[in-house]
Amino acid sequence: MKVTRNLPEQLIVENRPWVVSLALVGGWLLFFGIGLSILLSGQAMGLIFMAASFIPVVLLYFFARRTQALFLRSEGKLVIRRKTLLGGSVVEHQLHEVQNAIVQASHTKKGGTTYRVALVFPEGQSAGIHPLVFAYDNFSDHHGIADTINQWLTQAS
Repeated sequence: MKVTRNLPEQLIVENRPWVVSLALVGGWLLFFGIGLSILLSGQAMGLIFMAASFIPVVLLYFFARRTQALFLRSEGKLVIRRKTLLGGSVVEHQLHEVQNAIVQASHTKKGGTTYRVALVFPEGQSAGIHPLVFAYDNFSDHHGIADTINQWLTQAS
C-alpha cells in the first residue's frame, strides 16, 4: 500500500499488487513453457506441466486485487474501490463514521510478521474493524500509512 495523494481536501491510499501479479504470471509462463517444450519433444508428461501452469492463473484471480481508498473531505465520504480480474465493487461510508486507522499484524509459523492497515468504525451499521486489503504483507510502511490516515482524519475534524 502507498499514499498516492495527500491534500487537505483529499487523501488517496492505494494497493496495487504488481509484485505478486508478476510473479504469478511468471510462474504460469514458466510451467506452460516447460510443459510445451516437453510435449513438443514427444513426451505426454508435458501435458501435466501445462495443466499445472493454470494453478498460478487461479491464484492470480484471488491475489490480484487492486484497492483504492479515497478520503474525500469536501463530500464527507470515504470511498473504497476494489477491482479484480472479473469485476469490482465500491463501498461508501460517511467520513465521520471512521474513528481511526490501525495496523493489524499476523504472525507466520516461521516467526515472521506481516501487516495490513484497517479502519475502525466504532458504531453504526458498519461498526467494527475493516481492513483496507484482505491479505497481509510486509512490502510497505503500514505504520506510516496508518499514521498518515490518522493525521488526515484529525485535520478533517
